[in-house]
Formats: sequence, C-alpha cells, structure tokens
Amino acid sequence: MAKSETHNSYLDMVDHPAHVKKLTLKQLEQLAKELRVELIEGLAQNGGHLGPNLGVVELTVAMHRVFETPKDKFVWDVSHQSYVHKLLTGRKDRFRTIRTTDGLNGFSLRTESEHDCYGAGHAGTALSAALGMAAARDQRGGDENVVCVFGDAALTNGCSFEALNNIAHTTNKFIGILNDNEWSIAKNVGAISNYLNKLITNPSYNKIAHDLQHFLEKIPTGKLAVRLGLKGQEAIKGTVTQVALKHNEDTLDADGRGGFGSSLIFEEFGIRYLGPIDGHDLPLLIETLEFAKSCEQPIVLHVITKKGKGFNAALKHPEKFHGTGPYNPKSGESAPGKPGTPPKYQDVFGGTMVKLCRKDKSVVGITAAMPSGTGLKALEEAVPKQYYDVGIAEEHAVLFAAGMATMGFRPVCAIYSTFLQR
Repeated sequence: MAKSETHNSYLDMVDHPAHVKKLTLKQLEQLAKELRVELIEGLAQNGGHLGPNLGVVELTVAMHRVFETPKDKFVWDVSHQSYVHKLLTGRKDRFRTIRTTDGLNGFSLRTESEHDCYGAGHAGTALSAALGMAAARDQRGGDENVVCVFGDAALTNGCSFEALNNIAHTTNKFIGILNDNEWSIAKNVGAISNYLNKLITNPSYNKIAHDLQHFLEKIPTGKLAVRLGLKGQEAIKGTVTQVALKHNEDTLDADGRGGFGSSLIFEEFGIRYLGPIDGHDLPLLIETLEFAKSCEQPIVLHVITKKGKGFNAALKHPEKFHGTGPYNPKSGESAPGKPGTPPKYQDVFGGTMVKLCRKDKSVVGITAAMPSGTGLKALEEAVPKQYYDVGIAEEHAVLFAAGMATMGFRPVCAIYSTFLQR
C-alpha cells in the first residue's frame, strides 16, 4: 500500500482497470485526488515525468471508465504520461520503483504489462502506430477500440501529419485524443501551436459560443449537447462558423487570414473534431468519450489540460517538472546535489556555444524542442538571434542546418541520440 493511502483508499481498491468501472462518479473524483498525491509523493525519491502525469489524471481515469483494456488499445505518444495508467492497471504496488534498476519502466513497455500495447519514447509516433493497430483490427474483423493520446507538441512533428493524412482513408473507427497543455518539454513553438491557441482563445468564437450555449440550455436536449462539449463543435459549429466568418470579414489578422473562420485542420483530413473541452472535468470527459466510442467515423477530441495540476511547484516551473530528479514533495525544491559534483555536460556545452556565437556571428545553435536538455537554453537567453528551436522535428532540424551551411553559416545542431530513432 502506498504511504499516502488509508484503509479505505479508493486507489487501494483498484487492482485492475475493471475496478474503476465499479466506482461512483463521486468516488472517481476522490480517486483522482489520491492519484495526484501518489504521483507527487511516489516520484519524490527517484524523480520522473511528474508534470505531464499530473495533467492527465482525470483523462486517464475517464478512459479506463469508458474503455476496457487490454482488449481496447491505449497508445500514448511518447508514453511518459502513462504513469496513471500504470497505477490503474495492477502496478501500483511497484510504482515507487519506477525508473530504477529492475523497477517499473518510465514509459509504456509491452513486456511489462498486457495493458501496454505499444512502447515508445519519442513524440510524433503514436498516431501512425495506433492507425496500424486499427487497420489490423479491421482486417480480422475485430471490434476493439484503438485510442491514441497525443500532445499538441506532437503536431509540430511531420510524422503525425503523415498519419493524419492516412487515417480517414484507412479506417472508420479511430479515436484520437489531443492532450493540449501548450507544452512539450519546453514551450511549444511554430504555426501549429499558434493555431491551437487561436482556436481556444479567439474572442469571436468564444463570444458567439457562450451566447449560443445559453440558448441551447433552454431547449430540449440542449443541456446534453452542452455537457458533451458540443458547444465547441457539433451543436453550434455550423452557426458559429457562419457568423464568425461574416464577422471575420472585418476582423482579419494582420496577415490577412481570419481566426476561427478558418477550417478546423482535422476536418480537412476527413476526421471528425470535437472540442475543445475541459480535460479536468471528469463527468464531461466520461460523456464525451462515450460519444466518441459510438462514433462511426474517425474522431479527434481536443482536451485542454494543465500540466502540473495539483502541485504548485510544477505549475510554476512546468519545464523543470516535465522530467525531474528527486525533490521535496511538499515544497518542490530539488534534492541537494553531492558536494564536488562536476558541472553537467550540457551546461559546459551551452556556455561554450555562447562564447562561440559571441565571437563568430556565423555560428548558430539549433535544437529540436530541447533547449534545456541540450544546454542551448543559455544561448537562447544570451544570443537569441543565433538560436533556433524548430520544434519536435529532428529530421527538419538536420536539413535546416544543412541549408544554413550552404549559405556560409556554421550551424551546431544538438539532438538527443534517442530522438534520432525515427
């Protein structure tokens, strides 16, 4: 039993995901609180991907409430955010061994549990893998659900778009969940990140949607439409789009393009879109997932979550707590290092890059969404004009560097070796 639990802990009652289905909604909400406590306390000694997992607690609980693993397949992009899934699938007693020798793996691992259908370690690969599973299911006439959870950062990766381009042509039964927390490890960059932010913050859309929501609540079945998040898509999309398009004729962006009036990118790929919805509203998540489960065409749910939710230190420092070392579970302060510990390699590299760039303006540093891990964060802060973050796109980073080199520049492209796996 985990230290944070008592004899009547709901987490203590869950030894298999089927047990999640037996809990009432109120009990599930309490379970979510207990899961956050276990994450915060359980990772304090050895560290781990705390922030991402705190953000998907309600989503993971809702997934296990609606679907049935291992029959149904959960594919997690990267899979660093699958800790709650591990806690709910018979591994809670070993949870505090995570990322230690002979302990639980920090990612999904097929050999660790029948509930882990796919192993990963890098962003952008889940949609393709999940689509392959869906195609195999269709070939043999199966009826299991394939649910792919991918982050907004995965949409800075070309592989994700290759999969999106193929989904509607391959299967009629596919559920994607876009876990939008505006972060990968570092803050997301690029046009796709800006697109998603505009979608959920556009004042034209939100004003019309808010007014129409009140109207829907006054008519039969309207409240259900609102609860299902249909104010974001199904119930009012047509009306909001037409009104917003008209409104946007007079309120174009500086580049001449409208805000919400632009087509939803997923629907351009032939995929039904639903959202954005609150990723911490458990009843809403359950109802929406039930709707997606019954959908007879590929669908993507756009879920808005808060990375680090429930732990102030992680909310204040999302990059640090994306993947953290040991820390104080109450204050969030990092455990003190050993006296005489030499500087980290990435810190030496980052400092050297700053010196080189100041000395030679043809030297530039390039990272693929890993400024802190590679040490190039120091370059971003000191010499920003000679720093590039291209997002989670290693293949693009290398070719981008090659292009700069042909023009006489001296690019230094810093990439984690494990992120070259694709």
